[in-house]
Amino acid sequence: MRDLIEAARYRKKVPQRYVAKKLHMSLSSYQRLITDEENMTPEDALQLSDILDCPTLTMVYCRKQCVIGHRYCYDVLNNVDLSPTAILTKYRMEEREAAEALEVLAELFLNKRDKGDCTEGELTQIGKWAQELLDLEHVIETLKLRLWDFLDVGQLVKEHNQKCFEKRYVDSRKPELSFEEAV
Repeated sequence: MRDLIEAARYRKKVPQRYVAKKLHMSLSSYQRLITDEENMTPEDALQLSDILDCPTLTMVYCRKQCVIGHRYCYDVLNNVDLSPTAILTKYRMEEREAAEALEVLAELFLNKRDKGDCTEGELTQIGKWAQELLDLEHVIETLKLRLWDFLDVGQLVKEHNQKCFEKRYVDSRKPELSFEEAV
């Protein structure tokens, strides 16, 4: 985390003292925070991300520090061409593979409610084709990170959530989604 934070700080051209002040902490507390001598909270990671204009920081924090993020967040790609054009080209390729996966999965899931309704061979096939969907999702996450270089993606997500609320896809009067509703 320290290298990412320091690189973002250098790119932003601000001293450590400035970041510490924005975080409402002393310079020494800030230095302990970025060297892992002090535990970083999710709020710290989010604030640092905002101060340094580095959304990747929150993803790396979640991937490395959060139990849920460790399991469900994608690794941040660092050994591929991350230009917007390259990401969109990869998206097109993965989209085609995902479309094929959807066709196969639609047939595999026909008349099935859970894994108890599947044979071992079907579960293997479901896993194989689910990987194609995850490949596409990973590219979308990478694109979302790169979009931060052009737009405030947090605001876009907020607007998207508002749109879902206005279309009544979300009803705050109903309880949270339950397993039975999802099936």
